[in-house]
Amino acid sequence: MQPLFILSLALFCTMLGNGVVAPFLPLYAQQFGAAGLGVGFLFSAHSTVRTFLLPVIGRVSDRWGRKNFLLAGLLFYALSSVGFLLANSIVALILIMAFQGIATAMVQPVSMAYVGDLTPKGQEGTYTGYVNTAFLGGVAGGPLLGGVIKDLFNMQASFVILGVLSLLSLFLLLFFLPESHSHRTRANTIAPPLRQFLSCRPILGVACFRLGYSFANAITWVFIPLLAARLLPLKTAQIGLLISLNVLVSALLQAPCGRLADRVNKVSLIGIGGVLSAIALGAFPLSTTFWHLLLLNVLAGAAAGLAFPAHVALAMEQVHGAGMGTVMSLLLTVHSLGMMVGPLLFGFIADHISLASAFYSAGLIGVLATGACYVLANAHLAEPQAPAVVEKEPVVAD
Repeated sequence: MQPLFILSLALFCTMLGNGVVAPFLPLYAQQFGAAGLGVGFLFSAHSTVRTFLLPVIGRVSDRWGRKNFLLAGLLFYALSSVGFLLANSIVALILIMAFQGIATAMVQPVSMAYVGDLTPKGQEGTYTGYVNTAFLGGVAGGPLLGGVIKDLFNMQASFVILGVLSLLSLFLLLFFLPESHSHRTRANTIAPPLRQFLSCRPILGVACFRLGYSFANAITWVFIPLLAARLLPLKTAQIGLLISLNVLVSALLQAPCGRLADRVNKVSLIGIGGVLSAIALGAFPLSTTFWHLLLLNVLAGAAAGLAFPAHVALAMEQVHGAGMGTVMSLLLTVHSLGMMVGPLLFGFIADHISLASAFYSAGLIGVLATGACYVLANAHLAEPQAPAVVEKEPVVAD
């Protein structure tokens, strides 16, 4: 359990640093004249870069090991904090977010693949729940801490916190995390091609859910701050509290819902959580007080907490032998696509129709994605699992 604890602690610190900065970048970007579409480009740049890198990094980590990718990604996070401090235009912010996309492509799929290497069969939900608790705990604490720091000091202080926490995570992994020595990462294993994983309907269904989840993330992180500031005269700390509670509730449910996913039908948990999340998103524009927004954020967080560990555990169940990094990268690639398209789509809707319509659209997308997941993932009851590891023929010297 020590590697799982070290990895979880490092992820908590990293996500805490990111959470201090990310929710307030839309407000910060407005200082440089960015409107809804400009803010969309800011977050889309991050997702575009990681979308192209994720499939490569995940697959290569299956062959070369996990640790070096994690260390490089954390170093890039630290460097991005310096870039934020030096930025003086919306173009500079977009370029830095694109650079940070490289860091995300290295850290997120590889960390989940490392957890997959450690996980005993039948405990996928439990292990996923533990690491997601740390991951989302950092994400939850970041906006609250960032709101307080920005109100007391300025945005530059938040950028410094990002750099310090990223370096702390780097040193934790450098000195205390061993390399993953699972047979999945040895040189004599070959992960099946991606198209074979995509032929597995449960994995395809889980990917559909992850797409809807990413659109929900896009609307939450990018446009709830704008909605809250427009509807109500909220302070930055209050906006940070809104987002923090959403993620905090989800984080607190990860471990118990992960254990639950090992005992009940995972597809049902995904369906219930996905639909509840979509309803909450669609109701956001109807809010008239801070407490309405708070309640809807708690509901959305609880729905995500129910569904998230189940969908990762279901994907892990389909993998035998090599390929854990490939499958985790697939889920994160889909997530990145949603985070790339979502801010642009919702920014366009907000600018040309209304901000409320962006939230209604996000709710509709969530329902459709969850429905597709339910139909496809139920096929796992009668369908073989994803292809297993392919072993190389031994080389015999003459």
